[in-house]
Amino acid sequence: VTNDKIKLLSKSIAGRVFNFSFNKDEEKNNISFDEAPTLSSPMSAKVCSDQRFKDQKTAVDCTGFLVGEDLLVTAGHCVVDNGQTAEDEITRDCAGSSWLFEYTSESDLNNVNVDDVYGCKKVILGKNHEVVDFALIQLDRKVVGRKPLKIAEKNISLAQKIFVMGHPSGLPLKYADGARVFETEEAYFATNLDTFGGNSGSPVFNADTLEVEGILVRGDTDYVVSFEDNGERCRKVNTCDNERENCQEEDPNILGEHVTYISLIKDSL
Repeated sequence: VTNDKIKLLSKSIAGRVFNFSFNKDEEKNNISFDEAPTLSSPMSAKVCSDQRFKDQKTAVDCTGFLVGEDLLVTAGHCVVDNGQTAEDEITRDCAGSSWLFEYTSESDLNNVNVDDVYGCKKVILGKNHEVVDFALIQLDRKVVGRKPLKIAEKNISLAQKIFVMGHPSGLPLKYADGARVFETEEAYFATNLDTFGGNSGSPVFNADTLEVEGILVRGDTDYVVSFEDNGERCRKVNTCDNERENCQEEDPNILGEHVTYISLIKDSL
C-alpha cells in the first residue's frame, strides 16, 4: 500500500486477543505473545507449504475499528453469544479479551507496547443473529494517537468498488481491494471481497470516499483440504472467480462475503 491516506486509516484498526494469550511485564511496560502459532501450524489453519503467509504468526481472531475516542466496532459474534443481544453489558468475550493495534508483519510479538493494547469495558450494543451481526463496544480508556474512522451517511449502492483491511485467519494486518458490491439486502450487502475468518469485524471501505460502508461478518468457505508431496494432509485457500462463482468448494448456504451496513450502529453513536 502506497496511498498515505489508506495507511493512516490502517492505524485505527485492531485485532482481538484473548487475555490468556499474552503476558504483561510491568517493569518493561510491554506485552509478549509467546505461543502465537504460524498460519501453517496445526493450532492455526495448517496451510500447505506453498501457501502465502504460511510463516506469519496468527495472534488475533477478530478485527475491530475505531469510531470514537474510546469506541470500537466489530462483528457481533466476536463479543456476543450466538442468537443473543447485549446492551450496556460486560459479556464473557468482552471480559476475556483485549484489542491490539499496530499488529503488522513488522510486529515483534515478544515486545508489544502495552499502550497498543486496550481492554473491553462493556458492550454498548451488540447483536449476534442469523442476519443482523454487529457490536459497538467501549474500550477501557481513550485511544491515543489514532483517529476514529469516518462512516458513510447512506447505504452503499450496487457495483460500488470497495476494499477491506483486517486480520484474515488471525494474520498481521492485510489490505485487499479490487472488490465490489453485487447484492444488497435489508441488513447487509454481499461482495466478492477476499476475506477469511479473523476478518470478522473488519471495516469495509468505499474505494472512492474512503468512508466505512460496513462491517465484515461472514462469508464462503475459506480453505479446502489438500495434501503435501509426502501425503501429509494440509489446507489451501478456496479460490473462486471474480464473480464469486466456480469455487473449489461451494457453500450452499451463502454467496460471497456479507457485510453489515454501518448505518445499524449510528443510533448507538
